[in-house]
Amino acid sequence: MSANDGGTFDAGARPDFWPDFWPGFSPGDWYAIAADHDVIPGHIYRTTLGGHDLAVWRTRDGTVQIWRDRCPHRGVRLSLGEVAGDELRCQYHAWRFARGGACTYIPAQPAMKVPGTIHAEVWPAAEAGGLIWSGIDPQGAPPALPAGTVVRALPVARPAAVVAEALAETDWPGLALVVQPADAQSAIVRGVATDGDCLAADRLLRALRRRIEQNGPEQNGGERGA
Repeated sequence: MSANDGGTFDAGARPDFWPDFWPGFSPGDWYAIAADHDVIPGHIYRTTLGGHDLAVWRTRDGTVQIWRDRCPHRGVRLSLGEVAGDELRCQYHAWRFARGGACTYIPAQPAMKVPGTIHAEVWPAAEAGGLIWSGIDPQGAPPALPAGTVVRALPVARPAAVVAEALAETDWPGLALVVQPADAQSAIVRGVATDGDCLAADRLLRALRRRIEQNGPEQNGGERGA
């Protein structure tokens, strides 16, 4: 497991977009938000955690950066931009941000020293078990999953707590699974196939999704946090 040195999420700041927490999404926990192979050099991967849109990318040495998917200038999605070496360049006005989130260059004012207050919002990042992890003020190390092959991520149109309960009620031989709470009403199942049989894992998880989504909230234990 390698931890990101690019900065931390300031949980004490309680920004304006801070979401409500609900069962299945809590501060202090790590959540898998991508597979390591989703974030290839030069590519920006977009995902959502707890209602937050995130942009995930790598610097030249492979260090993972996880940022709020919003340029601090005009709010354009940073995931629409491009990676340039150790910097991410916003698509709109080509502002550049280095690892750790600091703005390094504003093309409209090339001679200006960029104020230190201009900063992308950086989230905690770690890699472990073939997955990339983040969270709001996560404590300790990410969960230790057994060795295996990362399975295809499976979005489920049900709250994370409902999905986690369904996973807990089923025996999953050869699989180690975790839940990414995307927003209050949807989640993504991620994990590894310890036996390497990703096709069988995919069939099992798609069957689980059909069962969860076809059942109403009552059959799935009720809407959590309602």
